Amino acid sequence: MKISLNALIALGLIRSITGFATQPSLASKRQRIPHPLFSSAVAQEDGITIGDTKGAALYIKDVSISRGSNTILSNVNFRVERNQRWGIVGPNGSGKSTLLGALTGTVRMDEGAALVAPKIDVGYLRQTAVSGSIKTVFEEAASEMKEINEAKDRMAEAEAAITAGDTSDALLDKLDKATAAFANAGGWNQEQTVANVLTGLGFQNEDMERLCNEFSGGWQMRIGLARLLLSEPSLLLLDEPSNHLDSSARDWLGKYLKNFDGSLVLVSHDVSLLETSVNNIAEISGGTVLAYVSCSYSKYLTEKEFRAKAAMAEYERNLVEAAKLQAYVDKWGASATKASSAQSRVKMIEKMKKEGKLTPPAAGVVEKRSKPSLELAKPPKSMGDTLLSLENADIGHAGEEALLKNANFELRRGMKLILRGPNGAGKSTLMTALRGTLPLIAGKRNENEKLRLAYFTQDLAQQLDPTARAVDLVTAYAREGPHGDITVSDQDARGVMGRLGLSGDKPLRKISDLSGGEKARVALSMFALKPSNVILLDEPSNHLDVDVEALSTALSNWGGKDGAIIVVSHDKSFCDSVGFNAVGTVDNGELIIEERDLNANDWKRYDMASQQLLGADGLSQQEDARELTPEEKEEEKRKRKRAFNAPKRIQKIEQLIDENEKNMVQIDADMMEVGNDVGKLTDLSQEKEVLDMKVAELMEEWEELETLLEELSAQ
Repeated sequence: MKISLNALIALGLIRSITGFATQPSLASKRQRIPHPLFSSAVAQEDGITIGDTKGAALYIKDVSISRGSNTILSNVNFRVERNQRWGIVGPNGSGKSTLLGALTGTVRMDEGAALVAPKIDVGYLRQTAVSGSIKTVFEEAASEMKEINEAKDRMAEAEAAITAGDTSDALLDKLDKATAAFANAGGWNQEQTVANVLTGLGFQNEDMERLCNEFSGGWQMRIGLARLLLSEPSLLLLDEPSNHLDSSARDWLGKYLKNFDGSLVLVSHDVSLLETSVNNIAEISGGTVLAYVSCSYSKYLTEKEFRAKAAMAEYERNLVEAAKLQAYVDKWGASATKASSAQSRVKMIEKMKKEGKLTPPAAGVVEKRSKPSLELAKPPKSMGDTLLSLENADIGHAGEEALLKNANFELRRGMKLILRGPNGAGKSTLMTALRGTLPLIAGKRNENEKLRLAYFTQDLAQQLDPTARAVDLVTAYAREGPHGDITVSDQDARGVMGRLGLSGDKPLRKISDLSGGEKARVALSMFALKPSNVILLDEPSNHLDVDVEALSTALSNWGGKDGAIIVVSHDKSFCDSVGFNAVGTVDNGELIIEERDLNANDWKRYDMASQQLLGADGLSQQEDARELTPEEKEEEKRKRKRAFNAPKRIQKIEQLIDENEKNMVQIDADMMEVGNDVGKLTDLSQEKEVLDMKVAELMEEWEELETLLEELSAQ
């Protein structure tokens, strides 16, 4: 008996859904072999070793790893139980990424084994996984949702056969099973699930159908991260996933990982992300791994200090005890009557040695790492107050619509400016234009005759010559160019590098032999040695851990009345430490500068490209805000422009009030001198009345400007 397709649909045996029955080509496109640099789930042939983990999801046993003559990890033992969430911490170069590389087979182990339990799917995101793909953002993100995609393909295959006329019971049963598998895997909600993850990571709705290769490396990294999360591995390995994320996306990722249903190993220097997402900490220090079970990051810091004090106290007690035993042996060892008791004490000392009680605590337990420090070269004097300016500038890339139009901006000596705005608004493009490497579409860019400009970006470390020695790069950069200093020596360079933690033989190593964090320190050393009076920094805190504090402190103390800083950053603690005195908003094609401090509201706005808020469940919710009318937008723009000029105007008002009050005092003195001359007294009285009214008007304007600044600061 043959049954029509419509009848099958009516009976519920076939669900007519767009993209499955009518568009099988889309399903097949999403099942293409993943781009190798976007691969999330690492298969056994890619280096994962399946073995007996003694019940754990991951078991690292007696692992030692070296690079040349340098030992990175020695005799490491570490377990990750099922559904545990571990944060891996430690200074740059300690071996955090090396440990993850050992798990995936990308780093060779000298000794030991890293084993994953059978039936554990491993997902791994590499720091360098930034290459594009020919798929759309949505297709790439959804491409490793294995259960859904396989069920979708089986459904499409069965529907195509039924449409061709095959309505056999076997085929209908195949369709029914595929449909059930699709539903059980969450297939009916796939589009919403993918959209939620992509939105959480900062993508707008219109970005979903754009091709991956249209995005920059940082945004491609987000696509790879979305794809990894949506693949739902049972063991998730993440190496600095927040490096290319803004604060809202970091917050969303933290909440997502907190509720992740599986085992997690997270390498990160992002304290906020660690605090939110993990409940166990493993510290890599002194070539070994120290486990802090059931510890948040903040609790780990307390526990670490306690362990260090306890270990040293016990070691010192053991030394005192051993000294007492040895003193007894020295005193009575030759005595015939007490030789036996002396020998007993010798055995006690030997036992203490065998048990390790007389061995100093491991360096990783008790060592106190010195904080990196950074001192920037003193800024050279400029000609005049303005260092850099834009006049009626249209900013964007050739052949594309300008991201910023008619931008007017003046960077003066002493300014410390933070640029805020939604993702994609043009902050980094503006920085490139200010640097002078991106030609303006229209308008003018003006430089001070004595401008000395320095530029530091999140990706600068990745652009270093991998074959060069670190110290050679630092000295060469300091010496080269029209403003270089040929007297800078290797010793000068190593001094700066040493204060940033690149001590010992690390300055002599090739860049290829350094970790990502150590490369960032090399770039920071280059940046520090050459004098400049304008510093541009685009997301400078990415790839840095404790160096962030060193950089923010250096920027806070740098410049005085001669230097100026412009920063793009989503790192709140970094920005709070720098001490900005101007805030720039880049949004809707406009650049608005306000001379004021950062406030709390600056961190609530302009983080998500979609201008959405995230709920506690990680889903996006539209911000409950009324759209402003064109008149209200114009009024808001007028207020902000007035606020921008307010500090200068207030200064002028104070000067005018002071002058008028001095004139009024002089009039009072003149009135005393003219005595009873009514005519002169009348003239002077009227003159004073005019000045009094001027002072009142100036005071009123002053109060209005102060109120305006307070209102905008509170927004």
